[in-house]
Amino acid sequence: MRLRDTTVVFLCAFLGLIVLLMPLPVFDGPYEDLREGEVDWTCSMPLLSLAPPVVELAEVREAVADAYTTARNTGQRYVPPPSPHPLCGGLARTQVTLALLAFAGAFWRGRRWWRSTSDVRAEKRFKRLHESVENPQGRSRILG
Repeated sequence: MRLRDTTVVFLCAFLGLIVLLMPLPVFDGPYEDLREGEVDWTCSMPLLSLAPPVVELAEVREAVADAYTTARNTGQRYVPPPSPHPLCGGLARTQVTLALLAFAGAFWRGRRWWRSTSDVRAEKRFKRLHESVENPQGRSRILG
């Protein structure tokens, strides 16, 4: 299957934009001594979270213990406390790197396409120029 250069440029740019702007929700499993489902891990947009603040796991453990205590005392079901994941910064930097590589690929293929079709564009301009000179009645006259 052979894709046109413009299709590859669009796909690379689109994937780069998606990777750059969408956080990947891959943090559902256990982390250190926190079990799966105890914390609602979140990550912000990769472009905005290249250097996130350090997550103190002791504070997260305290929030989990408070949520368990509240659930037991009120008789309601357990609601996990939200917290940014400690690995969000590394994932965000990886995503930005992948996005930059996708944009570089899009630029490279776009430049390659632009250079390979420059002669066709020049021939079209040349043909249009000569048609307008040979047929002056075909031109629209604005002032008379």
